[in-house]
This record gives sequence, C-alpha cells and structure tokens, in this order.
Amino acid sequence: MSRLPVDLSAHINQTVERGHPADFPVALAPVFVERGGSYEPVPHRRAVIREDTGTAIAVVSNRYSLVLHQRILEIMEEAIRPLEVGPVPRGIFVDRQGARMRALFKFPSLQKPVRAGDPICPCLKIQNTYDGTSRISIYIGAFRFVCTNLAVGGGGAFAGGFMSVHAGEIPIEEVAAQLASYLRGFAAIVALYAAWAEIALSPDDVRRLLEPFTGRHRGEIERGIAVQRAATVYEAYNVATRYATHETRSARTAFELLALVNRTFQKQVPVPAALDSITEPDTEPTAAAV
Repeated sequence: MSRLPVDLSAHINQTVERGHPADFPVALAPVFVERGGSYEPVPHRRAVIREDTGTAIAVVSNRYSLVLHQRILEIMEEAIRPLEVGPVPRGIFVDRQGARMRALFKFPSLQKPVRAGDPICPCLKIQNTYDGTSRISIYIGAFRFVCTNLAVGGGGAFAGGFMSVHAGEIPIEEVAAQLASYLRGFAAIVALYAAWAEIALSPDDVRRLLEPFTGRHRGEIERGIAVQRAATVYEAYNVATRYATHETRSARTAFELLALVNRTFQKQVPVPAALDSITEPDTEPTAAAV
C-alpha cells in the first residue's frame, strides 16, 4: 500500500486524525520458534504486541526502547496546556496497524513574518514507530509557506528536537521543555530572525562564523550553506539547525550541536540592542533558545 502524504496546509485551521487511534496499549513479549513440536525462545529478539488485539506488529532487538505513541503526545500536550498560544490544530496519522505514528502540531495564532511575504508558523513534528522502520524524531521549529495559496509548504527554521534510534533513554521530557521555551519566546525569536535576514554573508564570513565547529560537522554545515546558496545569516542558521536536527545520529549529538549553533550565531552575529534580552545566559543552554 502506498504511503499517503501528510498535507501540511490541509489542517492549518483544523484538527485531522487518520487511521487507528494512537492510544492503544502496547507491550514487549518474548519471541519463540517452533522446533519439533516444542517452542524455543529466540535470543535477543522481542515482539511488539498490541494488547487490545493480540496482534504482533513488529519483532525488534532486545535493546529496543519502547516509547508509546500516546505518551509522546501526552507529554507534548502537558507542555502546551499552561501556555497562552490560542488554538492548536493538529494532524495525527497512524498506519501499519498502529506501528507508525506521525503528528504535526501547529500554532497559527503565533504566526509572524520574518520578511514581507515570508510568514513562519511555529510547529511541532513528531514521528514514532514500533517496527523499527524509522527513528523516533521530534522537531521543534517554524514552518514556512512558499506560495501564496498555502498549497505548497517548504523550508523551515528548526530550533530544537532530535532524531534517535529506539535505544537507551529517550529524552521526551527535555524536548517538551524546549517546546515550551520556544513558544513563549517566539515573537522575540522572529524579531531576531528578521534582523539576521538583513545581514549578508560572504564565503569568508561563513568560514569565520563556523570556526568554533570542528571535524565533520563543520564540513557538512559549510557544504550545506554553499549548496543552498545561503546568502544571509538567517539562511545559514536554517542550514546549520536543519543539519543538527535531521542529519546527526543521536539525541545527545543533536542537543549539543544545536546549543553550539545557537551560542555561536548569537555571539558572533551583531544583534540590535532591542533584542539583547534574547541572548541572556539563562536561554543559552537550551537548544530551543535562538
């Protein structure tokens, strides 16, 4: 069955849910193989079982960390609830008998323009699977529309989140704290983006800006800036944060690299005096602080 696309503009002002509900109970169970009329355990493997139907929806490694779809959604809801952010339309899409969940939360009341004709809307993108077909990913950022009728979306300003395999401890609560911080400061963040969008970057500027970065990360970000022809600080920042959230291999690396991106851009790029409060020390350690 072909994968149905998530239309980012279809639910800009409404909530959309498709497929199975995300709140069904799931558990890990041993895997057995039949040999000569008896059953022997399969080492290093576990089955992901839907407890409501008894269906085995995946077989995974014994190192697999089970992160429930509904638990992720609940933690994000808890982070949003105390904030005054207006209506929060969302799309929640579950398929493969519940093995995959994709969700998009939007915050249209907070939408603001970085430049004339370039509005950005805060959003939260989540993907989780029980069958190991993709990593767990949570991205905090802002969605940009690239045509006037909102039919096509593209680009983005990613400020936090991570992508990680299902192994070890998954820092969902830390991401929720990032989300709350990002939404509370979104107006000031957009003002900083607008200031950066007016500052041109030469190749020499890019090299100086990336001096604090080392090894592969520096090379990949520099190449990304060249390929995207990022000519302003804002465009270069988008390249750097997208690399951190989409191309790194662990949650730890994503968090550390995002913190470095934010500290570096804030320190090395002139900030208008009216925006000095954005770069106070208490905001620096958080990957969502821009």
